Amino acid sequence: MVLLYRKRKRDSLDKDYSYQPLITIIVPAYNEEQVIKRRIENLLAQDYPEDKLEIIVVDSGSTDNTLEIARNFEKSNSNVMVLEEGERKGKASAINLGKSHAKGKIILVTDANTVFDLNVLKEIAPHFVNPEIGAVGGRFVLSNVESKLVRASSFYWEIESLVRRGESALDSACLFHGEINVWRKDIIDADTGSLAEDLDMAIRIRRQGYKIIYEPDAIAYEAGPTTTREQIVQKKRAAIGTLQGVFKHKRYLWLPRDKYSGFIFPSHKTLQILSPYLLLGILAVFIALLASGNFIIPIAYILAVMVLFSLLFTLLTRELSGMTATRNNAIGTASPSGLLNILSYVLLHEYIILLAWKDFILKNYVVTWPKVESTRKSGITRISP
Repeated sequence: MVLLYRKRKRDSLDKDYSYQPLITIIVPAYNEEQVIKRRIENLLAQDYPEDKLEIIVVDSGSTDNTLEIARNFEKSNSNVMVLEEGERKGKASAINLGKSHAKGKIILVTDANTVFDLNVLKEIAPHFVNPEIGAVGGRFVLSNVESKLVRASSFYWEIESLVRRGESALDSACLFHGEINVWRKDIIDADTGSLAEDLDMAIRIRRQGYKIIYEPDAIAYEAGPTTTREQIVQKKRAAIGTLQGVFKHKRYLWLPRDKYSGFIFPSHKTLQILSPYLLLGILAVFIALLASGNFIIPIAYILAVMVLFSLLFTLLTRELSGMTATRNNAIGTASPSGLLNILSYVLLHEYIILLAWKDFILKNYVVTWPKVESTRKSGITRISP
């Protein structure tokens, strides 16, 4: 997939940067007074024509000063519009309200606590010259990697970036980030019952025959959860949303009819939500082999798995260290402590998936999910192109 990405990267050098459609940016907001000023300023500073940029902040019944801060921008800048939803109904509901007032034919959805590189719109817009492309996703980068827990998450997101590049070159990226997703206004609405509206929209866009492109040069920064409890809250929501998508779109995903449903989605998402059970199954087979008195096969099995993962880890580390050296986040460091952090993160991830299955089966979830406060404490204010 990396080779496929490199080929696409060479092809993308002829981007038509003169193509600059009107883009409407929708920012759902609920009690975001800590970050909403920074968010709007960052969007207004984009390296993109002012007359081709519209920012819609949808306030969903905030009880702090979010609405007042956003209204001040609306009064002083014609590019900013503020809508009041009245009550909190979930992100998808806010997206649909913003979309209903949008002038642009291209919609970009982002979070209030995200910060963009200033060239995000410039890098994304040219893709929409191609009528076959229905959506574009950017690259998500964690900004607070000084935390060990976040550093392990950062390693995961860099692997995700590699995977999405390969998927995009092969056919379509499996999904896009909720922090930065761009799509054609006329082809989709957000599902107000979904906990992962970004994934649901990606599946529906691909079902309609459109391609989903990954643009790694359009970077969105956000702070990651710094406690295990917050990691569970955030990632369990995403896992439940994935389960919703798998069962909602079962006719498309369970009966493969293209590269996306036949290979990309199953390898990226289906295996992910089944991984705890697959690991338990492997452990059960291993124990059964030992119980049978056959020690040679289990030992050979362990050695083969260790060699395979060592080679995979080495290749990933070399690739990722080259891609992230300028940020000095040490995600590719193969030190004992670094490996231990990654292993702990993997085990936590499997535990979260099991929790998600439980809550999904019991229907113990709502679209108005608890916010993760530590993700609103990033020190980033402005990113240069």
